[in-house]
Amino acid sequence: MLTRLHLQNFTVFADADFEFSPGLNVLVGTNGTGKSHVLKVGYAMWDGVPPIDVPHERYLEPLFLVKDTSHLIRRDAEWALVSGWRSEHDGSSVHIKIPVQSKTTSVHYAGRTSRRIFIPSKEVLSFYKGFVSVYDYREIAFDSTYPDLCRRLGLPLLRQLDAQIVDVLTALETAMGGTIRIEDEEFLFIPDDSRTGLVINLYAEGLRKFGTLWQLLRNGSLTPETTLFWDEPEANLNPALLKKLAAVLAALARQGFQIILATHSLFLLKELHILSRDKQEKALPIRYFGLSAGPDGATQVDVADELPMLPTIAALDAEVQQSGEYLTLANDDDDYAD
Repeated sequence: MLTRLHLQNFTVFADADFEFSPGLNVLVGTNGTGKSHVLKVGYAMWDGVPPIDVPHERYLEPLFLVKDTSHLIRRDAEWALVSGWRSEHDGSSVHIKIPVQSKTTSVHYAGRTSRRIFIPSKEVLSFYKGFVSVYDYREIAFDSTYPDLCRRLGLPLLRQLDAQIVDVLTALETAMGGTIRIEDEEFLFIPDDSRTGLVINLYAEGLRKFGTLWQLLRNGSLTPETTLFWDEPEANLNPALLKKLAAVLAALARQGFQIILATHSLFLLKELHILSRDKQEKALPIRYFGLSAGPDGATQVDVADELPMLPTIAALDAEVQQSGEYLTLANDDDDYAD
């Protein structure tokens, strides 16, 4: 479990600290404030190896699609430092220092390895077949989270499942209207009323995200010991399905899963807040991080455990403005009709 992340002179961050909840963690902010960077750095923390100076290509370059890690240093700075800490149970930390004029990045790991999953904004089920082989032998414009996820998705299914996971899987199957399976290294969608598989490319893109989560839970890749990083889970999901996804994420967080996600969706933010206020359910551990550009251009981070307490929500400001414009136009239309 990732408990803390500290970024200094890294991309858009001059000095930013993230203290994560053991359950749901939601990053929200305008484009360019570094939400995805936080997810990727958190994901990079857990390649646990003995303390050693290693070539930087193994770590940050494939994640950020840069040829030299010095490109990740904030403008006018001479170095960047990213540090991460795990829970007391794991008892470990990671520190990566990036000098501006060096081809070797110092990476120090202390403690045991930790499991993590990254779901990028672009779904992978449709191009799963052969993707890892292509990535390993060709230069293609996909960061390393994509082959990592494909390797996890391809693991065989578990024989036995925890009872609580069965409930979550059932909710996902209901949302999808079926399940998925792999045949000849290709994902198929299996509708509830049929044993015949449908090529996954013919299945709605948004629903493939439910299938991705289902497969990771069903094959044991995603467990309470795994931190899930998810970039823009709302992509290609309508509000009705996004509501169901929010319920699944809340259920997982209540079962001890740590989830760190980045979103632009005010609907998802509000739905998670509603779920967190449900007195009939177990308390939902949730924390919100508002990212915004400061006076010097560096990203500032506001933190709150209650959504209304978050000072800056760009999505809310934009939606309020749009609502006002819409009502003005609607009133003008009514006047014209009269």
